[in-house]
Amino acid sequence: MTKERVSIRILNTEFDIETEMEPLFVSQLADYVNKKLEEVGTEQTTPDTMKIRDLTLIALAEEIFTLKEEKENIKAELDKNVDELILHLESALHI
Repeated sequence: MTKERVSIRILNTEFDIETEMEPLFVSQLADYVNKKLEEVGTEQTTPDTMKIRDLTLIALAEEIFTLKEEKENIKAELDKNVDELILHLESALHI
């Protein structure tokens, strides 16, 4: 895939980035980041954009860690279910 230059705006600053991702997806990511920045900003009493940015980074990292943990839990549950199904099939087939 070839790299494309995509313009995005984060915290009222425009960035041109070169990426292999679809421009629409990059725009959606930027929109999500801006939404998170706005959410964190409304919870803070400070106009300090650096602090808001840092708190937003922590909030996004928390989301990632939570989703990774949920994914691992789902994978473990699926593995357990597959193992149980194999045992039932083997038992039914008298293997």
